[in-house]
Amino acid sequence: MKKIFRLVLAIGFIILLHYAGNSQITATSGKRTVALLDLTLKNAETSDVEVSSAKYILKTAGIPFIITSDVNVAKNYGTILGSSKFDVSTFTTSEKDTLINYVNRGGVLIAASVRDPYFNTLFGITANTNSNSNYTIKFNYFLNDPAFKWLNDTMEQTISLGKTTYTAVINTRHYDVAGALSLAVYNNNTTAITKRIYGLGTTYALGFSFRNLIAINQQNLDFDANRFYSNAFEPTSDAVVLFIKGIYQAHAPRSVWLHTSPYNSKTSLMITHDVDATSGYDTMHFYADYEASLGIKASYFFTTHYINDGLLSDFYNLNTIPKVQYVLSKGHIAGSHSVGHFPDFDDESVFPLGVLGNTSSNYLPYNFGTGSTTAGSVLGETEVSKGLLENNFGVVVKTFRAGYLCFHDKLINALDTCGYTNSTTFSAADILTNFPYQQRKDRSSTGALTNVWEYPMTISDVFTSNPISITNYSQKVATWLDVINRNMANHAPNVLLIHPTRKYKLTAQQDLIAGLPAGVYVTNLDNFASYWKKRELVNFTSKISNDSLTVIVPTASLPLDPAISFVVDKGQMLAHIKAEDDLGNPITVIKSNFTPGDVILHFENYPALGISNYGSQKENKTFINCYPNPSNTNCTFDFRLDNCARVKLEITDMFGKHTMSIMDMNLDEGWHTLPFNTSALSAGIYFYKLTVDDASLTKKLIISR
Repeated sequence: MKKIFRLVLAIGFIILLHYAGNSQITATSGKRTVALLDLTLKNAETSDVEVSSAKYILKTAGIPFIITSDVNVAKNYGTILGSSKFDVSTFTTSEKDTLINYVNRGGVLIAASVRDPYFNTLFGITANTNSNSNYTIKFNYFLNDPAFKWLNDTMEQTISLGKTTYTAVINTRHYDVAGALSLAVYNNNTTAITKRIYGLGTTYALGFSFRNLIAINQQNLDFDANRFYSNAFEPTSDAVVLFIKGIYQAHAPRSVWLHTSPYNSKTSLMITHDVDATSGYDTMHFYADYEASLGIKASYFFTTHYINDGLLSDFYNLNTIPKVQYVLSKGHIAGSHSVGHFPDFDDESVFPLGVLGNTSSNYLPYNFGTGSTTAGSVLGETEVSKGLLENNFGVVVKTFRAGYLCFHDKLINALDTCGYTNSTTFSAADILTNFPYQQRKDRSSTGALTNVWEYPMTISDVFTSNPISITNYSQKVATWLDVINRNMANHAPNVLLIHPTRKYKLTAQQDLIAGLPAGVYVTNLDNFASYWKKRELVNFTSKISNDSLTVIVPTASLPLDPAISFVVDKGQMLAHIKAEDDLGNPITVIKSNFTPGDVILHFENYPALGISNYGSQKENKTFINCYPNPSNTNCTFDFRLDNCARVKLEITDMFGKHTMSIMDMNLDEGWHTLPFNTSALSAGIYFYKLTVDDASLTKKLIISR
């Protein structure tokens, strides 16, 4: 009897070990990491566009992930995202059973275009039907599903797949549900997205491919799905990113995601100017002076029109070159806005790609003012304008914007060949995304990836109806602010384009900056692009135990750029948050409250908060930031103390004369937030001085009215 009892115990122990290792996804970093299941080979796909689109979603969302084509590797992670269709021949029977068991034991499976009946019970469907006449997807937001966390704007809750004037748009698939919840429907009320609780896990079936809602839109091949062209919030592709992010956060409590704006800002505003007329060259110094007075370095895109033709005079000449030099002397950044600023630049029959070797002496395009341009080429426009600016001013030109935002099919090929790394020619609303992305050659979703990134233009002084004027510019500022605020809810960036041709436009820009909400990082395109590319290189994982969270950054990603930060979902409920490398070595992490309930993490060398090291470890290392800055009526001071200290915060004028005291008291260690009403100060330049014990730190404060 004892032998039988021991045998039963032994068998039970073996079973327990089996389920301890297999019934639950590992509770450490694996459960909090997504496995992107690369189905390129399994589905005999001829390009990487599907897996690349899925990778873009995860990378933009800031979700930690690995890529594998092995189902047996993917099953070790908390969430599996299939890169493309689940067809009858995609998986072996063994792999299908592995995926079903994975969900049953607690895994989360997200699949695009489920076609294999073997999976019907898993996804809670009975049939699927293909269609190319679905024009919208409406999320059933009223269900309050956790996956909808980021879809809190009406423009995100219904997204566009193409204009109804087209008889056919992208291919989609609708599902007949049997046990699943319908999370989203098409315009004909058929189910577009399902959710099914299966065993201990959850499945999501998407009725679209990632290629069709990401890569196709990025190349503006989207059947005119945009509801606006510019100066509006149009987030169709972004909503897909945010939906996947919402699923991840719903299933990974206290999840950590890589932030999408530098430092602890909540959104970024890139200020850019197109200088493409004589009036622009004559007036741009007013803009340059204003921006420099605020410490802003903006992007100026210069049209190097050295040809006197029927469209424009030869305004890039010996008289205007000193004007460009003046703008650059203020710290602003030069970019190219082409040579000719031709309205038919996107006509492939008029502008061939051309060859390298173009100079201002041998590249002589011409337009009589009517009809087509002659003797132009894409490489001529991009190579000569870059060469002139670099040779005349000793700068490195990284960014290009085409005249009239004309996007030639070979534009990216030429930019990549000429050494550009940034493009900002597409309008964000037109291509249905506000986030940057890596461009492909030939304006094709399957074209080869290049070193050029697109930073879509979000808001501008060009309005298709009711153009901006001296009488209505305040209305346009309100429109700009509306877009910025809606993008800020997603921590998405904004690119502002203003042609510096009129002083009332400068007033509009001043009003915009004065009216920015707290948390906007104002910069230029090159600076943000540098941040974004460094962000692209960051890998991380996290693990959680009870109320303690650890962020793990591999040594290959260290040291992190100072602008890089992480956000912990509902992190204010955690007792301990720390960081370490993959060898277990601690990394000094600084945490502060972010959006309600969330915590943002950055690191010791965090310059946006004004670092000052006062010597020994017993002394305070003080960090302080003021936002918004410039400020109109209210601003907020954030600062951090390593130890208890006597803290004094005061305002002085430009000559160092004491103006007012804001604080003088003993404070505990940690983060402190101090709101401040600036209404008692006149418009102008001041300094705020933080004194901690016997050491002080002084920074500029701009008051604008």
